[in-house]
Amino acid sequence: MEIRPSLRLYVLLAMLVTGIVMILGLSALSVKYFISGMDVAMREAMIAQSQKGTVDPGKPLINGGFTVAVRWRDLPETIRLNFDEREVKLNVISKKIIGKTLLSPPKAGYFVMKFSNGKELRYVSSVFSHPTEHFAGHSALPHFVTILITALTAIGLFFIILTLVLRKVASPVEQLKSWAKQLDKDNLSEPTPDFHYSELNILANIIRDSLSSVQASLAREQQFLSYASHELRTPIAVTRTNSELLGKLIQKGATPEKQLAVIDRIERAGMTMTDLTDTLLWLTRQQDKALPKSDCKLGELLIDIQCELRYLLIGKPVTVTIDTDDFTLQLPLGLVRIVLANVIRNAFQHTAAGRVKITQVGGTITIVNHNHGGTVDDNNLGFGLGLQLTERLLLQYDWPYQNEAHTGGRKVYICFS
Repeated sequence: MEIRPSLRLYVLLAMLVTGIVMILGLSALSVKYFISGMDVAMREAMIAQSQKGTVDPGKPLINGGFTVAVRWRDLPETIRLNFDEREVKLNVISKKIIGKTLLSPPKAGYFVMKFSNGKELRYVSSVFSHPTEHFAGHSALPHFVTILITALTAIGLFFIILTLVLRKVASPVEQLKSWAKQLDKDNLSEPTPDFHYSELNILANIIRDSLSSVQASLAREQQFLSYASHELRTPIAVTRTNSELLGKLIQKGATPEKQLAVIDRIERAGMTMTDLTDTLLWLTRQQDKALPKSDCKLGELLIDIQCELRYLLIGKPVTVTIDTDDFTLQLPLGLVRIVLANVIRNAFQHTAAGRVKITQVGGTITIVNHNHGGTVDDNNLGFGLGLQLTERLLLQYDWPYQNEAHTGGRKVYICFS
């Protein structure tokens, strides 16, 4: 079974190994300096003893466990048995420890040193045997055992503290993981919880902002699909109708002029779909770049749009009157077509019987419908989406817009100038 890497376990092991190595290293260093300190203390004590009083041959001076002699043979027998006079160097302490272990005190220790005060040589020796006051009593722990226990205690405390610290750090991380897992479109707008550490709070904000960006992109794509499916129905219907008509004209051998007129309507429907798609992509992606403008004759555009939407009035006793002029404006053609098509489609679909009046004077357009009979089902017409898109486009370009209800219909006012 594969073991998956764990950041918590990695940090725990790395810090634990580092701490153990450092503690053991410092413990070994303390042992070294303890032994070195004992040697220095013994050497200084021997130097001090060698300078006390007068020592004659055959009469060694014994003071406080130290023996001072001017001849090697005047030293204690145990010293002479454990050391060779030729190996004892001037001003260098020689020692021999019997029964030395890390867990118990030595059984005996022999020390000797040779000094010269300029006039004569002197030997200083000391013998420690167990039990003696120079070593710890039976009830006390040996120094090395104390150091070892101290090291193990330090390692244990380090492990406990490290575990507590990791738990304190890991708990907010676990909370962050749980919070991130339950994030969805319904709670993205809620405030980010406090995860105690600034780095985790920054990470939480990054996660939420990233998900918000993804959710916004998804919403824009869904919005584009909704708008596209709504707006492209008319040019697709025009294309299909005129394609069928062109096929019938070809079968009947109609004149080329009639066939070219049908092809022209199909081409205009295709151009309309292209403009609609570009406009919807621009709107849903919220691009800063403005749409290209061109000369737009609002009167001709209204006539073309109401002709394309006439299929909505098939079988309904509805009269359409249109009054326009030749006024021309520089406008984004595709965007204006979407706005006008939605308003006219709205009027046609919400008029079961009656009349629709379209008026254009300069850059101002007024569309009024009077429904004298019958009912319409808004749920089947998709007007909510069309009206929403229309209002959004008008607001985007800050064009004055009014939509007022009156008896039997609505009056829509738009000003493009």
